[in-house]
Amino acid sequence: MERSTLVDRLSELSSELTTAERENLKFLLSMAAGGLLSGHARTISEPLRDAALTAAQHSLPKLHGDLRPEFDTGVVFCGRGSFFSDGDLAVLDRESLAYRARAERFHDHYVASGAPIARELALSQSVNDYLASQVGPVLPTYKANYLYYDEPGLGIDPHVDKDEFSLNVLTMLEHRPDRRQSELILYPPGQDALHIHLEPGESLVFFADSVTHQRTRTVAGEAIRLVSFGYRTIGSAA
Repeated sequence: MERSTLVDRLSELSSELTTAERENLKFLLSMAAGGLLSGHARTISEPLRDAALTAAQHSLPKLHGDLRPEFDTGVVFCGRGSFFSDGDLAVLDRESLAYRARAERFHDHYVASGAPIARELALSQSVNDYLASQVGPVLPTYKANYLYYDEPGLGIDPHVDKDEFSLNVLTMLEHRPDRRQSELILYPPGQDALHIHLEPGESLVFFADSVTHQRTRTVAGEAIRLVSFGYRTIGSAA
């Protein structure tokens, strides 16, 4: 079966599934893409591996029907966002430091949830207005997490996120030292990988449930703090 035919059939299948079934299909496609990007299935011929990876990557945004007809890299914005003031970033920085002791290990990184300032800013009019101007109205999902990669070997393997982080606003608060090893990599379908290096105060806004992405592993002495806000685009398959 040709890739385009398979992608179209998966998209058609997705339109007939329940929310839970669609999430399971997305999980399977994410696992397939992540495994292939991580070097699994080496016993399979390279052309077949490439075809399987391309089909999985192209299928992920198609699970959302016509919501993203112009889906390209999945990146909406990268840089210093107008939606956060210097004061906003300062209080997020302080709160993330205070919440480090509460963070729990989730796979290969640490997560702290429920911080009041982060949650308040995730619901702020400035963020919601900016997102609406770029992708149309969004629904805050009350997901505001501080992420910590501050031990050697922490990171996240290639994956896509759940619907709560359909649209992710990821903001760097600290990355030290100046000579850095760990990076965020996005794998947009049919394109070269995007290597993202955020400076403190910079944000990446992207469709985290549709483009495969990873955080490569930290090395000794490296420490990263981020805050991640999740939103759902209105009209998305649900």
